[in-house]
Amino acid sequence: MKRRIHTAVIATVLTILISGAGCQTRDTSVTSSQPSSSASSVSDSSSENATDTTSTSEATPTPEYTPTPTLSPTPSPIPTPVPEYVEPIIEGGPVWYDGYVDPRTVRAEIVSNPEDIAVLVNKYYASPQSYVPELVYAKYSAGQQLRPEAAAAWEDMHDACMAEIGEDLYLISGYRDWGTQTYSFNNAITRRGLDKTCCKNAYPGRSEHPLGLALDINIRSDPEIRDNFINTKAGQWVLEHGHEYGFIWRYPAGYGMITGYGVEGWHFRYVGVDVATEMYEKGIMTLEEYYGKPQIVPTDYNE
Repeated sequence: MKRRIHTAVIATVLTILISGAGCQTRDTSVTSSQPSSSASSVSDSSSENATDTTSTSEATPTPEYTPTPTLSPTPSPIPTPVPEYVEPIIEGGPVWYDGYVDPRTVRAEIVSNPEDIAVLVNKYYASPQSYVPELVYAKYSAGQQLRPEAAAAWEDMHDACMAEIGEDLYLISGYRDWGTQTYSFNNAITRRGLDKTCCKNAYPGRSEHPLGLALDINIRSDPEIRDNFINTKAGQWVLEHGHEYGFIWRYPAGYGMITGYGVEGWHFRYVGVDVATEMYEKGIMTLEEYYGKPQIVPTDYNE
């Protein structure tokens, strides 16, 4: 009996010992899969140290913005003004040759509106020396230039004349600068004499050509300046239809005492359709009469 009891006790003790050993193994397994308390402590400490470093380190200062100084603009150079041409004071009074005044003996008024297509320029009204209009090369010409409005009207008139009567109009002379006009006047005195020059040639500033609105014309087969042009088939067509395109015959026969020039059958002037048509319909022959400013003639002059 004692022997059985003794055996049972030994078996119980062994069971207890074996059970304890199994629990200890399981605990060790679980423990090894979890971070140790010391590791956790190190990790937490590192995290805290990192946070502290960020919070306590000095921030890199943002550089202050330095504004770029505004440069003072370099002023554009002021062009040297060109003195305006001023008519000389004439001593001794006007001088006429066969009823045509020598333009050098009269003082002209400088017009203030040379860009006006209907501006009056003659021996008593001059364009400014500094005035140079906008210019284009004209078709049906010897390389001549005109103001764009006049060039377009000239082209239209040429085409209409060709279509209606088969005449090929030709522009012999258009724009002339101040120097060219000066040469023309002085050369005419040498070639023709002063009396003829005062009748036919314009003094610098007193000519319509520097306006880019005057046209000396004929037909292509006869590209010369001729008084007889106005009596030709082409000339008669221009005389009848020129106003439809803005042109007037500038120096008609029998009006020299009003215009200051003898007849010029070749010289036409662009004044625009409105003015040209009004003059045509009212029978006004000259631009001087249209403006009520006829030339001063010897019998009108009063010193």
